[in-house]
Amino acid sequence: MKRLLVSISFMFLVVVSFAQDKHYGVRVGYQSSAFVADGDKVGSSSDNYFLSVYKDVPLLPLFFLNTGLEYSKVGGDINNSDYKLHYLGIPLAVKAKVGPVYALAGAAFNVKVSDKNNPFEDNAKWYDTNAFVGAGLEIIIFTLDVKYIWGMTEIQNNMNNNGFQVGLGLRF
Repeated sequence: MKRLLVSISFMFLVVVSFAQDKHYGVRVGYQSSAFVADGDKVGSSSDNYFLSVYKDVPLLPLFFLNTGLEYSKVGGDINNSDYKLHYLGIPLAVKAKVGPVYALAGAAFNVKVSDKNNPFEDNAKWYDTNAFVGAGLEIIIFTLDVKYIWGMTEIQNNMNNNGFQVGLGLRF
């Protein structure tokens, strides 16, 4: 709980630092994640959440560099253990926006904040990298988006983190 409060406080400071620009916002939402080894799911999926602050930097008309800070909780049920990993990450994506519709593709570097109920003898790596693609809709100052995430780092026992996010956002 203490780490979550520190993470939220840090995200608030990031939002305040973006205040001079009108291309920033916050997202929060549902995340379903699973551990995958050699293309097969290990254990069962887990329902979690994520929280992020982001900024869009204009590159060209209709194209933006999307970056920010994201707290996410991933995991799954392995050997009757509800294994959870908490990450603080920096996503970096290219965002294309036409009217109210946008698409994004990019990657993220995540640092492990904590893990709970580890069913293995060894610990998960201290970092995780992933690639993602997504699409969304912006209406006035609100956003609704979906992202699919592919784990690119073998975090533990030949496993990667894969996931799906559905998020609601508020743009400032």
